[in-house]
Amino acid sequence: MMDMPLSTWMLFNSAAKHHGRTEIASRAPDGSLHRYTYAEFSDRTLRLMGVLDGLEVAPGERVATLAWNSYRHLEAYFAVPCSRRVLHTLNVRLSPEELAFVINDADDRVLLVDPDFVGLVAQVLPSTPGVRHVVVLSDSAQGLPGGLAYEALLGEAEPSYEQPDIDEWSPAGICYTSGTTGRPKGVVYSHRSTFLHALACSSMAGLAIGPGDCVLPQVPMFHANAWGMPYASVAVGAKLVFYAGAFAPEPFADLLCDERVTVTGAVPTVWIGLADALAARPRPQSLRHIVCGGSQPPKALIERYGKDFGVKIIQAWGMTETSPLASMAWPQEWMRDLDEPELIARARSQAGVPLPGIEVSIRDPNGAEVAFDGESMGALHVRGPWVADSYLHGQGAESFSQDGWFNTGDVAIGSPDGYFVIADRTKDLIKSGGEWISSVDMEAAIMAMPGVVEAAVIAIPDERWMERPLACVVPAAGTALAPDAIRSHLEASGFASWQLPDRFETLDEIPKTAVGKFDKKLLRTRFAQ
Repeated sequence: MMDMPLSTWMLFNSAAKHHGRTEIASRAPDGSLHRYTYAEFSDRTLRLMGVLDGLEVAPGERVATLAWNSYRHLEAYFAVPCSRRVLHTLNVRLSPEELAFVINDADDRVLLVDPDFVGLVAQVLPSTPGVRHVVVLSDSAQGLPGGLAYEALLGEAEPSYEQPDIDEWSPAGICYTSGTTGRPKGVVYSHRSTFLHALACSSMAGLAIGPGDCVLPQVPMFHANAWGMPYASVAVGAKLVFYAGAFAPEPFADLLCDERVTVTGAVPTVWIGLADALAARPRPQSLRHIVCGGSQPPKALIERYGKDFGVKIIQAWGMTETSPLASMAWPQEWMRDLDEPELIARARSQAGVPLPGIEVSIRDPNGAEVAFDGESMGALHVRGPWVADSYLHGQGAESFSQDGWFNTGDVAIGSPDGYFVIADRTKDLIKSGGEWISSVDMEAAIMAMPGVVEAAVIAIPDERWMERPLACVVPAAGTALAPDAIRSHLEASGFASWQLPDRFETLDEIPKTAVGKFDKKLLRTRFAQ
């Protein structure tokens, strides 16, 4: 067999040659729509490689993006690693202090910045002495002192670039963890891992993306490479659609329907917010399936999308450390002949089955592997060719075992059918009177209750039991939810009386992390007393 290095060039090379007429549509925060083809995308990406040469960015140096999902961001996704630099996608929701920390920790040399974040960058630059250039992703520098205009630079560059020799083990990108238990830690993706992850994403065991698809990655491009959707889509020649700016249900629903999207992906809060907007439109006939990640989608949400829109919601599981896609909850073939919709719905709402190449191990406190028996709970460990074996600068070494596994920090239960489900994050489990209570299971049960929009369950200190559950609930507009009614619903859902929350808090909204997950750390701080 031929010995060819697996690099991002292999994902990019066919864009113009084999998929040149395929379209990329990009909605800006102001609602305007930009369209061009893969051929034009390829031309501009090659020009950007030359621009980085002109800025004297050495091979291996870091080029950071602070940008919404967009066609220009996609150009950076390929131009930076394909020219042997390292792409660092910055979280646009970080504070100036947090942003300065990750820029300095990664040692970024160039920032590619959307106009919306020029003011934020101006605050950060005095604290980031290693940054040599700031390029504003626009046709002007937007008044930023010393800033460069992206379009002007591209206009002066040549639309060609000689493909360099790339070591497949060399760094291609850096993403930082969300830092829910301390400072964010950098995860470095290699060219090899990025290529293999893209193949897994495009496969039917993964996100099921092919040349005939139209893909809208609503998960941010700054978060774990938008779950690999941009790389997989370009590799196979699928149409790409981008939505920039803060999420709003109405314009997002318009884009989803108008562009005839077939595959899309985001966290559950997006699909909860979108449901009513979709209900006011004709059924989205093109939409084949929704990939839902970040946390377990409520059963009621899966049922509504199936019944009202004819759309499957499939749960995906992964982490920044797993590139991120590690498993998908597709139903298995033997389930087709069973008239058991509950079984299939349960399969689609679990963390799923590991993708080919990914191995999982569920372990007890002594490190022994527990059985996939549907009952035994343990710490979830993973390994595979796109799973990190360390963090940048050696941080968090305790998460990586001597026998080559990564301890995810999740608590999982494996089933005899081969699926596994995330019972909780280790830090989110509630230990009351020596017994464990799963906040994930309780949240799912509460959100299945009519009139509930969101729910988060946290542990609060208790003098007698050490910890007790507190349920934070967001009711639907005009709905009053009595604590006794929620307790009765939980009892009917199978929770024992000792597991029921002692307290309930009604909120207007559950606070979210920078990637759209429920921010339980903030809730715990808020209700600690």
